[in-house]
Formats: sequence, structure tokens, C-alpha cells
Amino acid sequence: MTRDKLIDKITSLLDVYVDNIDSFDHNPQLRVNPVSFDLTIVNGRDMLKEIEDSNEAIEDAASADGAETEDSSDYQVKQNPDFYSVKKLVKEDCYGKFIPDKKAISYFASNYLS
Repeated sequence: MTRDKLIDKITSLLDVYVDNIDSFDHNPQLRVNPVSFDLTIVNGRDMLKEIEDSNEAIEDAASADGAETEDSSDYQVKQNPDFYSVKKLVKEDCYGKFIPDKKAISYFASNYLS
């Protein structure tokens, strides 16, 4: 994936968020799989549940023995999603409507792709 495609994908998701802002809780999060670049917007409570599940999977893998289990654990760690506050990626326009913040999105994309 290129940086521009990532920016387009994030902007598209944020457009959907803005159009459906009432469908989300007070802490919406952009969920990023750092390996596949699958992106979704989730509620904050869903993020907390997923972090709990990921931590449990890592702990279970760590308690098992063997090279195969270690490879599985490494894979799981790489697949753990990153979460970013959606509210840091949008801004209000002069009419008080939320819109994607191109500067914030560009900076965010730089964390993954140059």
C-alpha cells in the first residue's frame, strides 16, 4: 500500500464517521492492523475489549512451549491492532461541521508509510 492510498482510505472512513457520528460513543477509535492495513472505526468500549482479548491471547501463547508456539505468538503480536482517537483526525469547519483533518491524517500516515 502506498502512503497516498492509506490517506485516501482513512479520509473515506472519516467521511463515513462524520456522516454517522451519532452511531459512535464518546471515544471513537481508528483501528489499524499494522500488517494488512485493514482499517475500521470502532467505539471506545470495543477497543478496550479487543485489547483485553489480545493480551489474553499473548499470555496464553507465552505460557505454551515450543518453537511453533513462539512463531504463533510473534504472529499474534504483529497482528495486534493499533488504535488512534478519531477526534484527533477530524476538525470543525467554519460552519461547525466535522471534516477530516488532512494535515493530521497525513502526519498519521507517516507513522506507517513514508
